[in-house]
Amino acid sequence: MRKTPAPILSSVVALAAALLSPSEARSEELPQLSWDKPVVCMRNTKGESVRVQCDLPPHELGGKKTPARCLVAPNSLPGGGGELDKVQSCIYNDDPLAFKKLETSGAKMVRALAETPPGYARSEAGRAFQVKFDLLNRIYLGVSWLPTMERTKTGVPGLSWGRGQAEAGFHISVLSPRGRARHDIKLLEGTMAFGDLELRGLLFSYDYQHLHRRPAFWLTTFIGPPRVYAVNPGVGWGFRLLNVNDRPPAFRDSLDMEFAETHLSWNPWQSNDMFSHLRLEAGADFGKYWEDRGLLADDLGSGSYYVGVTSAVKSRFSLGEGGLHYIFLDVAYLRPRFVSGPLEGRSINRVKATMAYEGIFLAINDQPLSFRFSMTGSSREDVRTGAQGVEGTATVGLRFSFWAPPRIFEPLPELEDP
Repeated sequence: MRKTPAPILSSVVALAAALLSPSEARSEELPQLSWDKPVVCMRNTKGESVRVQCDLPPHELGGKKTPARCLVAPNSLPGGGGELDKVQSCIYNDDPLAFKKLETSGAKMVRALAETPPGYARSEAGRAFQVKFDLLNRIYLGVSWLPTMERTKTGVPGLSWGRGQAEAGFHISVLSPRGRARHDIKLLEGTMAFGDLELRGLLFSYDYQHLHRRPAFWLTTFIGPPRVYAVNPGVGWGFRLLNVNDRPPAFRDSLDMEFAETHLSWNPWQSNDMFSHLRLEAGADFGKYWEDRGLLADDLGSGSYYVGVTSAVKSRFSLGEGGLHYIFLDVAYLRPRFVSGPLEGRSINRVKATMAYEGIFLAINDQPLSFRFSMTGSSREDVRTGAQGVEGTATVGLRFSFWAPPRIFEPLPELEDP
């Protein structure tokens, strides 16, 4: 029997030990310089440029007080790889003996990693990489599988396993700590299904929410002794412009263009930074509907204008503090009433519910790639017969997001600016 060469056997044993005991195989985790404390740049005894952060102020270093503990990190990438990115500006000490003086003063010099801003980490190789993501601020592109169940207005059921869709959108969310408010904006958001070319698109939407501590107004009562009460209803508002749905599965020939919608909103619950919330909305919209979208090519004046009431329950939840996992739950009810055209005087009911999960599992050059799963059910009445058209869809796919900043928890002041 041939003997396994000793070098090969030792390599196999070492690899197995590393896989079975990864914590032992890795070197001890290095401490890191703090982003919020001053850093001094100097040269060590080998002449290398290093970043030094001690637990004593710079003007007390080398004194006769308690010896300092100093974290020491390289000031450049190893192997002449260039300057570090995502570091604070440092205080330069040009004294060639500064590092030696620290050592002779009794300071404990500890090997460490350079600092990084909030939402980033740094590898031992010096590379800064993003570990937290704010998906409320991004441009995204996505593709997904879209199995669809439908029952048309004639009662004919259908099931399609071969549908897919592409999607894109632009999200902006601005937190105003001094105003204790958040502004959410969506731009040019849309989806296109492959094969049947169902289109859904949104030109613009805006939502405002707040956590004001100052009362909106004071209410004084004079029944019995006069009493004054602070009233702060926490009501927000929002609107959207040009929301389009063309060729929905249960009404293949129809086109719905909602020109504008506005609503008041109330958040019975929201997180301290208003990132997560449960929102109730009530409002009104105005638009135009075509039973047969083909008429639009022949007559721009075809179709029926409508006005109606809108209502919705919307929620979003961020799981954990890294912004890596999100859950969205939305239910909407609309009742448009047609005020012109062949459908004048008629009303219909529309209901739609969506549940979605999105989780980041990979980042390419700090641009996150996420897995997204959603389920949507909707029901709408046929304008003429009142028959229900039902649609049920599931999406399983990926979203690639660009320029999503780190999710940072900003403490809100006790009171907003007056």
